[in-house]
Amino acid sequence: MSSTLLSFLLASSIVHPAIYSFSNNDVNNSVNDSNVIKIYPKSSDEILTNPGIGFTDFQRIVSNQPTNPFYEGAPVLSYPDTSTVYYRFYWDQLTKSDNPNLNEAMLQRKIDNVLQIAASVNKKVVIRFMALRGKGDPIYDADVNKDSSGIPCWLVQELYGHGLNGTSCHLSDKEAVYMFKNPWFLHRTQEFLSALGKRYDNNKTLLRIDVGMVGTWGEWHLYGYAPKNSASVGLPDNGYKFKDLQPYINAIITSFPHTPKLMLGTNKGDFLSYATVNGMGWRVDCLGDWTKGWNHMENGYPTMISHMTDTSTNSHPDVYFNQRWKKAAVDFEICQGSLQDWHNINNPRHLTYNQVQKTFDFALKQHASLINAKSAAIPDEYQPLVKRFLNKLGYRYQLNQLDVNDIVHTDDYLQLKSTWQNLGVAPSYTNYPVTWRLRSANGNIIAYYTSKANIVNWLPADNDDDKSPIYIVNEKFKITNIPKGKYFLDVGLVDKNSHKAKISLAIDTKLTDDNGQYYIANKEHYSSYIQQYVPSDDGQYVPDNRGQYVPDNRGQYVPDNRGQYKPNNDRQKMVHASHLYAIRHTKTNLSQKFDTRDMTIDKHSEPYIEQQNSIGRWNEITVINII
Repeated sequence: MSSTLLSFLLASSIVHPAIYSFSNNDVNNSVNDSNVIKIYPKSSDEILTNPGIGFTDFQRIVSNQPTNPFYEGAPVLSYPDTSTVYYRFYWDQLTKSDNPNLNEAMLQRKIDNVLQIAASVNKKVVIRFMALRGKGDPIYDADVNKDSSGIPCWLVQELYGHGLNGTSCHLSDKEAVYMFKNPWFLHRTQEFLSALGKRYDNNKTLLRIDVGMVGTWGEWHLYGYAPKNSASVGLPDNGYKFKDLQPYINAIITSFPHTPKLMLGTNKGDFLSYATVNGMGWRVDCLGDWTKGWNHMENGYPTMISHMTDTSTNSHPDVYFNQRWKKAAVDFEICQGSLQDWHNINNPRHLTYNQVQKTFDFALKQHASLINAKSAAIPDEYQPLVKRFLNKLGYRYQLNQLDVNDIVHTDDYLQLKSTWQNLGVAPSYTNYPVTWRLRSANGNIIAYYTSKANIVNWLPADNDDDKSPIYIVNEKFKITNIPKGKYFLDVGLVDKNSHKAKISLAIDTKLTDDNGQYYIANKEHYSSYIQQYVPSDDGQYVPDNRGQYVPDNRGQYVPDNRGQYKPNNDRQKMVHASHLYAIRHTKTNLSQKFDTRDMTIDKHSEPYIEQQNSIGRWNEITVINII
């Protein structure tokens, strides 16, 4: 092939297909059976790290890499690979104490930096903006006044007459409890969110916005601040009506019209059902809370879900709430600091093995996509459960069969009948077009053919016991200006308007990267349960000049005595309540020791970035002979 022809083909490599029309299920049965071979790719049970599904990393880009590429602390080698990172930012982290405008340097160093680094390693970001810290939470951000309660000092001054000129920024309990009713606070919040939306809405790396701003930690309750004589820490228990808080939800909708959003669920107040009717997904905290007596798993979640559709008690019911997962995501966050806490027999909230299984099954029943497990260690005993769980969580697309004419004449049609299933519990909420490509033996990409099938419509089974629907896609692509010869036929699910494959399929075939080069996963340092790096033979890991970490008897790196931040078992006093506002956090979960200035892309990071950008996501299916 001449270099001129090859350059032309690579520059304009989409051979525009003539594709048959699809039904709503992308099903059509019109492929010609002449010269057709049937291919049945071998299925795979590997954990797939795909956009928007799985465990999330929390306040860090990567947890489990021993090379510690972004200087974020000791690696947690038992934590699975992640595709999504979850970050929270208080208002006072993004503005100066005496200036109402968003601060450019703070935004660049924090949010921009997170988005840039996440994108460099093919990860997505979920963000929550908040206005009220937990009572007594430590403050690690050097930009923030040490007596701040979450909103900047200038706003405290505007609302309550103190905060500047040497006075304290700290909010009293009464100021915190009634702040969200203050019309001026609402006005400033709308300005704040609008400015953020103008900067970040439509950002491809931003997976979704977690609706915050109201309540302690932006979680729509008043834990730590509610008066002792109130019925509970719930907003309705402290005098809030739906009309008081609806504008905060609307502010997020207006400020981020193009970014998917999700809302925290409670079973008091009608906020979540209002949000889901308006296209949002939903999330809840405290997955795995089986505390004796009232708990989230047996009481809180079922009551909340029932309330969402209850037309007699809910002023804004969503009668289709239980079907919203088909269009918008469902996420969970564990209540304790880690799955290690679940495992700790001395923990009064210890989970039995059966309870862990039931916890995961419940999340799957709700068609969950993401779980925030706090980037913390996972016990060896749970690894098989985690593997099975991650192989169902979110979407999992499998190519079951391909019928294709493997001999094609020039200027004739390549005919493809592909049969697909989604073996997960949720769809992808972003379409990654199915794309076929022809590749020469030396790795040159000869042509791309993009299907009109929309994988967002490829739903899993409604119930775990049911068989997943079958989706059959028929299409034909004309072979034009391609020299005679044999070519590999690859398939990939790609970013829209690109040829970059982003989705790993649940099939076991040879893999090639976006450049047509074969990809072989380096499993030399992987554990048998999930593809996580484990310590080298000498059992040592020195991240940098800040100290040494050595593995404990579970192969987990533990901090030395050089002042590294350690979790503890001292827990906040449990709140007695009869609904979902019974928040039970460990102290270490209330605030993360995190400073984005420590997180940079440099020579130390480049190998990890290169590795994440060369992963093979194109599956080699068969060989096509053009004659």
